[in-house]
Amino acid sequence: MESFKADEPFDVIGSVSTSAGRVFDNYKNIYGAPLEDSDIQVTEALHNSYPKHIITVVLARNCDLLAYAAAGNASAEIDNATDTPVRWRGYVFPSRRGQAGQLGDAIRFAKYKYKWLSEEFILYEAVVRVDRSYPNTIYYVLREPDKEDIIDLRSKMTDNLIKSVGDWLIADDKLVYVYDNYWTTSRALWEEVQKANWNDVILDLGMKKALQDLVGRFFDSKDVYEEAGVPWKRGVIFHGPAGNGKTVSLKAIMHTLAVRKDPIPSLYIKAANFTYNINQVFAFARKMSPCLVIFEDIDTIVTDKTRSYFFNEADGLEQNDGIMMIASTNHLDRLDPGLSHRPSRFDRKYLFPQPSLEERTLYCEFWRHKLRNKPSIEFPEMLCPAMAGIMTEFSFAYMKEAFIATLLTIAGNRTRELETENRVVDKAVPIEQVKLPPLEGCNQTETANLKAMFVEYMTNFDCYPEKPGEDDLEKYEIWRVMVTQVKILRDDMAGEASARRLSLPAGGQSGSCNDAGPSALEEVCRDSTESSGWRTIAQPNIDLPYRGREPQKHAVRGAGPFLKSASSFGGVQFVPDI
Repeated sequence: MESFKADEPFDVIGSVSTSAGRVFDNYKNIYGAPLEDSDIQVTEALHNSYPKHIITVVLARNCDLLAYAAAGNASAEIDNATDTPVRWRGYVFPSRRGQAGQLGDAIRFAKYKYKWLSEEFILYEAVVRVDRSYPNTIYYVLREPDKEDIIDLRSKMTDNLIKSVGDWLIADDKLVYVYDNYWTTSRALWEEVQKANWNDVILDLGMKKALQDLVGRFFDSKDVYEEAGVPWKRGVIFHGPAGNGKTVSLKAIMHTLAVRKDPIPSLYIKAANFTYNINQVFAFARKMSPCLVIFEDIDTIVTDKTRSYFFNEADGLEQNDGIMMIASTNHLDRLDPGLSHRPSRFDRKYLFPQPSLEERTLYCEFWRHKLRNKPSIEFPEMLCPAMAGIMTEFSFAYMKEAFIATLLTIAGNRTRELETENRVVDKAVPIEQVKLPPLEGCNQTETANLKAMFVEYMTNFDCYPEKPGEDDLEKYEIWRVMVTQVKILRDDMAGEASARRLSLPAGGQSGSCNDAGPSALEEVCRDSTESSGWRTIAQPNIDLPYRGREPQKHAVRGAGPFLKSASSFGGVQFVPDI
């Protein structure tokens, strides 16, 4: 049995014909040595092998002909008989734990029989280096000329094909544009936004109404801006501690704009590290206007290196009509004054503070509503103000953590088949005489502090005609577990605050701590591996966001639906076998 050599980068597969049209040898000679521009030499080799054909060179990330075929709009079949494909063999990791991986190929060079409508083309795909740049995937579309093609040596039919692919790229509006140092589009993020609802946003009613009216009023007021003689643009800042509703409000705003009679696209900016990134953000925003541009964690985008350039772009040295910017930050004090105190850039700031008692109660009501169809969990309405009372200074994020931890603990208790008995007393006791049960991990002082918070809250709570006593609370498992989880989270909060104080540099200078963690929008983008998710542009200098084969590269018609996953190493994309 022949042994496998690990240092061989690829296997040559298939029988090879020595007939005219064979280009593999030229490709091998060209790309097998250091060159400044291998595209020119590949083009020359094609001209020598196909002297009667018009050759049209297309950048794959700008016009993905194979993705177009994979979507069922054309057919593409690798031609092993007349030229040799170059492909690397690799393992494609499963998209989810528990699923099986597969073997797959990464195409470096291949010839295809391409058919669109009733027209046939020869399509070469090759990874080449242009002007010492990173390797790019290039399509070479070959077609014998029609009569009208003789004049300018361009194939009208090939141009029609490219136009059709371009129209297909921009036809799908069920996408959110995402910039992470290059433009992508995400179907998964769009689907997440569609679930957003203002009813799920718990804020001060006045502020919620202001946010609901904010973007709609702007995009409906073009005539007002023009009549006043001012540019039709605006910027606002959402700021406040992490976990208090900035991200969920942004998603609700994006949903509001997406369901308008005239939908407004949303552009979500994750990272733009350099000035040329800032340029591409605003250049694309101008093409998409009217549009909403979201700079999440803008303090990580507008830095010392990019500040001046960002200001110039935002001030509109070029036309910025129809662009509304929303920037979010957990650290308003870190923003440059030119960003946060310049009305022509961001004219309004909205504070998302720690939730009030009423807002915490509403959030508990939200969870009670979610659990209404869980008969095994008793969650009466009277527990909501009680839970809100012991979660003083909690953000919505911490409250969410408290509820999740509580439900997980309850589930764990039941799977271990521990007996839990409801404690019922014959009569209620005065609120001042409530005796909290011994809490795991709580000493006597901590238990007394929790009781004091609860008594103070209940004494001043007037929303319910009858204030619950110990018997009304302690018989509910969700309350008993919640008290313990709140104590644990409060200890975590104290530990984080202490760590931040210790991390401050000498002299009282501010340190660089990031206690926010990844945003919900970032998590959606990062976790998306479905075929309807990312459509990626490999380089940042192309106008249209790339749509198509990422992560299911090189799928062809007849091979079934888009592939679900692929594995990438060092820029090489392996695609599962069909």
